[in-house]
Amino acid sequence: MGTKAYLMVNLEKRFCEDGYYLNAVKELLEMPEVESVEPVSGVCDLLLKVDAPIRVVFVANKILAKKYVKRLQVLRVEPEPVESPKS
Repeated sequence: MGTKAYLMVNLEKRFCEDGYYLNAVKELLEMPEVESVEPVSGVCDLLLKVDAPIRVVFVANKILAKKYVKRLQVLRVEPEPVESPKS
């Protein structure tokens, strides 16, 4: 288990062009680090949940290198608070 993160991705084209969107989602889901891909509306087109074995930046750069990715933003994932043992 590595570092969990969420990535907001903007695609180069709109969803409805030539099956472009479905091909992009399929390719992203084939990446071993990508746990899920969700279409969203708003400031980005896709929300990805990733598990990076080493560093999130390496996975982000791998995704950003895809020809269909216009922009990518990594959301910081806060660690879960650890409860102190009760005496």
